[in-house]
Amino acid sequence: MSAVAPLREETAKVRPSDLRRSPLERRSTARANTVAPIPLDDGENRLRLAVVPRRRRAVGIVATCCVLLFGLLLGAVAFQTKIAQNQLALDKTEREVRDARARYDVLRRQRAELRSPGRLSVEATRLGMAPAENGSFMTISPAVVASVMAAASGLPNDVSNNQESSFDQFGQVKSVSGVVP
Repeated sequence: MSAVAPLREETAKVRPSDLRRSPLERRSTARANTVAPIPLDDGENRLRLAVVPRRRRAVGIVATCCVLLFGLLLGAVAFQTKIAQNQLALDKTEREVRDARARYDVLRRQRAELRSPGRLSVEATRLGMAPAENGSFMTISPAVVASVMAAASGLPNDVSNNQESSFDQFGQVKSVSGVVP
């Protein structure tokens, strides 16, 4: 053990306002958290130092850090779980897209087989149709042409070549109604 320097004894200072009070009512100026010196057993005038218990501030800081670390780890686990759930949903969607593309390819192949000229000629023969031996042109009288033109006079000239999209039709409707979004 190392030697400890003796403490000097402090005399209690009395405040002027306390002088008006009785000695029992006077307040001491000594701090409440100071430890009174303990005299040595050998009877000397030396005072012995006493160890004052420390505040347990470190325990609170460690506990707070542990709670904070636990919260961060729990958040990381929740984040990884959410990522895994989203990955499963993405895998399911990709599998559905792959299956839909395979089905689309099967349907395209079936359509090509159904529209093939060889199959059409076989089906036509099965239904009793026969290929034409020669082609001939028919002449239409001018009266029939005039009656068809009169019936279709309200239509534009390029009815058969109408390439308008649904957006063009939408624009025309909105221009007539006067309301533009």
